[in-house]
Amino acid sequence: MSDRNTGLFAKGHVPVEAVAELLARAPGGAADQLVGDEAPRVGHGDHNGQPFTHVALRLFEVGGLLLMDQAAAPDSRELEVHLGAGLSRLATHAVYLFYDEERGAGGHARFQDGRLVSRVAFDGRGFTEVVRDLDGERVVDDLDPSDWLWPLIGEAVEDGARPVLGPGIRTDDDLEAVIRAAGSEPIVQAPPPVTQPQASPQMRPQDPVSQRVVRGLLRRLKGG
Repeated sequence: MSDRNTGLFAKGHVPVEAVAELLARAPGGAADQLVGDEAPRVGHGDHNGQPFTHVALRLFEVGGLLLMDQAAAPDSRELEVHLGAGLSRLATHAVYLFYDEERGAGGHARFQDGRLVSRVAFDGRGFTEVVRDLDGERVVDDLDPSDWLWPLIGEAVEDGARPVLGPGIRTDDDLEAVIRAAGSEPIVQAPPPVTQPQASPQMRPQDPVSQRVVRGLLRRLKGG
């Protein structure tokens, strides 16, 4: 999987500072792990007169998206849901688009005004072709062998992209073009403020949600 296959897009030009603030509020301190090569990248572009914002994380590009790969849609404790919902509050619409041409999978997960409102992801990477939507996962029957899942994947990508990017985003090459047009760059984070040391600090065990998030990030990166 490469960065041209996966992207998070928001309608309009969301300021980089607003995206950085949203990331800083990620559940379980996940943002603390997104440094170096894993640092989020943000860019702005225009597709057929429609301005858009692109947000990219190597975690999603290499490790995949639970919104596309999991039978049940994940909840707000997951970083990708937090980002999608938060961006849609800032920009009305935000959408994850995914297209894996090599292995046969793709679709969208779209948020509006802070809620996941549409999810259609076709997946032919296993032994059985399935589609995942807001209701869960089901087998795709009666496929034309000559076309297989490709027309369905293309339609799912375009349907998800239309409210954010307008029509015409249907293939992995289309995704690559809009990602390149955005020219996304890593978010430059200011150094933390210097604080005076406190006497006899109390050690606290790590919050269990933080542990879950960190373990999940590392596991998904290693699995990629």
